[in-house]
Amino acid sequence: MHSVACGGVVSASPWPTIFALATARGPGALGVIRLSGPSALAIAGALAPSLRVDGAPRRATVQRLWWAGRLLDEALVLPFHAPGSFTGEDVVEFHCHGGRAVIEGVLDALQAAGARPAEPGEFTRRALLNGRLDLLQAEAVAELVQAESGAARDVALAHHGGALSARLAPIREGLVELVVHVEAGIDFSLEEHVHSVNGAEVVEGLEPVRARVCELLGTWDDGRLRAEGVRVAIVGLPNAGKSSLLNHLLGEERALVSEVPGTTRDWIEEGVLLDGVAYRLVDTAGLRRTTDQVEALGISRARERVESADVALVVVDASVPGGWDREVVPLVSGRPWAVVWNKCDLLSGEGPKERVTGGALAECLVSLRTGQGVESLWGVLRLLAEAAGLGRSGDEAPITRARHRASLEEALRAMDRAAETARSGGELELIALDLRLALDAVGSLTGAVTSDDVLNRIFEGFCIGK
Repeated sequence: MHSVACGGVVSASPWPTIFALATARGPGALGVIRLSGPSALAIAGALAPSLRVDGAPRRATVQRLWWAGRLLDEALVLPFHAPGSFTGEDVVEFHCHGGRAVIEGVLDALQAAGARPAEPGEFTRRALLNGRLDLLQAEAVAELVQAESGAARDVALAHHGGALSARLAPIREGLVELVVHVEAGIDFSLEEHVHSVNGAEVVEGLEPVRARVCELLGTWDDGRLRAEGVRVAIVGLPNAGKSSLLNHLLGEERALVSEVPGTTRDWIEEGVLLDGVAYRLVDTAGLRRTTDQVEALGISRARERVESADVALVVVDASVPGGWDREVVPLVSGRPWAVVWNKCDLLSGEGPKERVTGGALAECLVSLRTGQGVESLWGVLRLLAEAAGLGRSGDEAPITRARHRASLEEALRAMDRAAETARSGGELELIALDLRLALDAVGSLTGAVTSDDVLNRIFEGFCIGK
């Protein structure tokens, strides 16, 4: 228990009162400071003597903030009483002028008054521990802050609203019913007239639950691409026009372009939005054999970036025949890829001197110098993203994190073991054990069963003010 002294008031609580700047640091019109904990109202009253801390909650008033006899700011002060706040505790927000000196002065005063600086994600963690959010909703707070596209925002809002949690509820209920049924059979194993269990009942009961888990797992590719964006590797031989392609898609001169082969020595990553979806474009070093150690290192890194990409755009000089497929195709295979035939303005005939023999999802003929055919590039990107899984599930609330996928796969494995034991007439105790393991795996998604280590890993990625 912590004893927090403030303005003559001592409060006992499992957690201390915390504060943080909830808006970005640096000069601005406003800076919002959040204060949460058992002494939040008392500390606010110490800084704003005319504030009625026992008055109506959620009523914003303009207050002068003082500390040690010095006026710090004139701010809008908004109190929330527990449990009707984001954290479930007493909360006060200070909407201050956004100058650095003003913000630092108020933060220093809050610490001097007995509060301590919040750790990353601590406000949201308290909301979780106080039952205001489940773990999926808590993760969605960070997803909303980090969302770079409309697609990522929409998924985060669905998760924050409880849509994914609602999808998990019937899975959990189905497993609970099976656990109760099987464990009752264990308890009354000597009294078959009271309660008996046969393997066929367990297998039949698992089928709809398993189907729901598989359905959610099927949303993984779509959910990840919508939340994180589509990773697009731009790959090809030196001087094919890879950097020119990056610059065109970005609409700015981001990468250095030169007629000298091997100009790009390291990969460059930039983002672009298309139809509300983020695409992470990665320009890589030209693939060739070289004795230049620096260029060789860049080529090695290029291969690593291609291997981690969702899709690939292979840029080929349409005026130069041969060689590119032997270097590039083995590298991009295993993911959707398309060929961009560049420098078509140098062709005298109808098309490139060679065609793709197979494996490419699409081809387009462009001149990045003259702009000929470049309008087709966006359609190729959409096609590749869809082939990688974007939009495939059509689900409002797909799973988006590796943690989601791993927990569901763990639950599926445990259910399959339970079903196999039931089919073979195995011990009820073994069936019950695997059913409980499946239930725990599902519970770990919402935080119903989650260790402190897992919570620490999740919340350390949050910003301070959340």
